Amino acid sequence: MVDALSSERLISFVPVLLPLLLAVGGWLMVKLVHFMALWPKKFIGLFNLIGWQGQLYKSQHLYIPFWSRTLIEKLTNLQQVFEYIGPEKLVSHLLSNLRPQIDGIIDDVMSEDNSVLWENLPILVKNRFYARTHRLLPRIIDDIVEELGDSLGRTVSFQKLIQYAENQNPGTLQKLYEALSLRTYKSMARFCAYLGFMVGVVQCVIAYLVDTNEFTYWSVSAALSVFFFFWICQHWIKYPYRPIKFGKWQIRSPYAKFRKEQDEALAKLLANDIFSIQNISGYLINGGKAHHAHIIIRKRVSVLVEDMNIRTLAQLTVGPIGYVELKRTLTEKLTDAILEPLQEEHFNVARAKLVKEFLHKRLGKMPDDLFYNQLKFILDPVAIIGGIGGFWIGALAGSAQWFLLSL
Repeated sequence: MVDALSSERLISFVPVLLPLLLAVGGWLMVKLVHFMALWPKKFIGLFNLIGWQGQLYKSQHLYIPFWSRTLIEKLTNLQQVFEYIGPEKLVSHLLSNLRPQIDGIIDDVMSEDNSVLWENLPILVKNRFYARTHRLLPRIIDDIVEELGDSLGRTVSFQKLIQYAENQNPGTLQKLYEALSLRTYKSMARFCAYLGFMVGVVQCVIAYLVDTNEFTYWSVSAALSVFFFFWICQHWIKYPYRPIKFGKWQIRSPYAKFRKEQDEALAKLLANDIFSIQNISGYLINGGKAHHAHIIIRKRVSVLVEDMNIRTLAQLTVGPIGYVELKRTLTEKLTDAILEPLQEEHFNVARAKLVKEFLHKRLGKMPDDLFYNQLKFILDPVAIIGGIGGFWIGALAGSAQWFLLSL
């Protein structure tokens, strides 16, 4: 075997390749942790005992309430969000969409299950019904929006809202996870690459001083080094926990330096995906407390058929049960008609901009400590992957170092 630590080989390999291998090992370790925190989405293994599932999906029943309780509840409440969405804008938008189609909705309802009633109504009565509906519609929509808005605190929770957003648009939970941690993972990967390079240089210096090229030295030293990288990162990313000031100069933690970018991404995600009109209205009308919303809508819509002439004629034509069915059908049709405009992307985007600005300002006032707590909850469960994965990646990097020196 050629002397691996001759001056010629030191000049060729030590300055770049050997430390670079350990730098790549440190970078790969963080990437592995990030990957295995998210994948696979479903458990892969035997009998739920031997195998793996991404930490986020394995423990989403813990993540969702934790984020709701320790982050979003401290950030705002649904009444504030509703005010920034703008109840008056909701009413105006709904009316502009409902007015052109309200006559058609009435015709569909009457013709579908109550054709006899509708055919026997004189044209004057029909026209009066149309006119009365157009006159009452603004008040009905305003009352529905106001009552649903007032009940948000009782009928909707952040936890349910996040879960509903994930069910409707799979991947929302991962977006929230990434908004809180992606920049941290990227920063940790860069740090581990630099740290690996520096440790690699120290490795080479020690190897040169003791004149060794043992496989055990390179593999074990690299494995033990990368084994501790993730633990070091967890502390480095938050240090110092409080900014340290030296006159005009200030030392901040690496995490604090990209807080501004994170706040922007988090505010955008919350405004567009979780606090969107589409998500809130969808949960109200189709979610776990849908019965409450339908009672409100039915109560307000019922006044449309409470006209004495229509009620009397309906009960005489289709009977009391048919009259009740008429109100139910009209309520269902109007509920669908109300929900449809709230799904419009253009309207959602326009209102989300105001909510995002509000949330971004609130996020900027929240202390770093609160987000350190979020990082701890995200990073601690995957530390074991960082340790075990780092050990084997380091061992492979060390083996590659030894192999290069032995060529």
